[in-house]
Amino acid sequence: MKNRKVAFIFVMMMVCSLVLAGFSYAAELPNVRWTMQTTWAKGWLIHEMAEDFAKRVSDMSGGKFVIKVLPAGAVVGAMENMDATSKGTLDGWHSWTGYWQGKHPSANFFASIPMHLEPTMYVMWMYYGGGKELMQEMYDEMKMNVVVIPGGLTHPELLAMSNKPLRNVKDFKGLKYRTPGWWAEILKANGVAVTMLPGTELYPALQKGIIDATEFSSPIVNWQQGFHEVTKYVAGPGMHQPACYFELGFNKDKYNALPPEYKAMIQNAAMAMTIQKWSEDVIKGIDVLDKYKKAGKTLTRVDDASQREFRKQAWTFIDNEVKKINRPHTTKTWASAQKFWTQFSDYEYFMVPIRK
Repeated sequence: MKNRKVAFIFVMMMVCSLVLAGFSYAAELPNVRWTMQTTWAKGWLIHEMAEDFAKRVSDMSGGKFVIKVLPAGAVVGAMENMDATSKGTLDGWHSWTGYWQGKHPSANFFASIPMHLEPTMYVMWMYYGGGKELMQEMYDEMKMNVVVIPGGLTHPELLAMSNKPLRNVKDFKGLKYRTPGWWAEILKANGVAVTMLPGTELYPALQKGIIDATEFSSPIVNWQQGFHEVTKYVAGPGMHQPACYFELGFNKDKYNALPPEYKAMIQNAAMAMTIQKWSEDVIKGIDVLDKYKKAGKTLTRVDDASQREFRKQAWTFIDNEVKKINRPHTTKTWASAQKFWTQFSDYEYFMVPIRK
């Protein structure tokens, strides 16, 4: 009995020493206060991605590492937050990589590819197919003093909130449609009158008939924008953006100065936030489509034959763009995405049962 008591006291002493060591270790971690600016308005799901990420970092650090998240325009312009982070004006930013297409021709590959990578594919390619490494290489080529990681994902966007029904290729001819990037160029070849307007101008443009249709984001974000109040039709599927990936970026000097524990928290918080907000986007999207129906909107879906035609056109366009650009990084990124799409599609076709 005496030996048992001695052993018990010894074990308790060891436990207490480990607990105290843990407290001591936590106390040694520095207090860090960062400021991050998003490209979004407060209240949008995509702005909430950054807020969710910051909360996870704060929770994991016991409040020692706090990232203050600000909406677009709080410190710099909405499209200036990446440059501001590189210069050290901001500590971090949250945005959509496709906005930097004018700075590097590979940018769209890490944001959204028309008729290509879907959400599950995108996550796999980013984390295990070389995507995130290629993304960092791109920013290094841009001479940006930043560390960038995947930071949030949404399901396919709505193809359009429209005042004209969209069911096939012919329905697009003559359409006054707001969309940016590669999808804009692809649609121009189909006789679409493409225009690019900022998000804040879309509601009045639809209301006044300046445009017939717009794509903007996933169902929940479009609902938050109120486009259903000035349109008759909701079109799918999201051919232009089968998935939409976002990014978290940090000033490289400040990131490298962090203790390894904080770097690990950043990486893990970003992954957890991505799964959380992706799930939330889908669940809320299901509810929003039902709301559209109850509001008297007509849901239209582009037929399968037209989708295959759009895929052929989209991939041909990207192939030609990549050849024209003729930059090693862009060439290998497109090849990597194409290879992964094929491998994943073949694997899923064999492994996943049919749905309908």
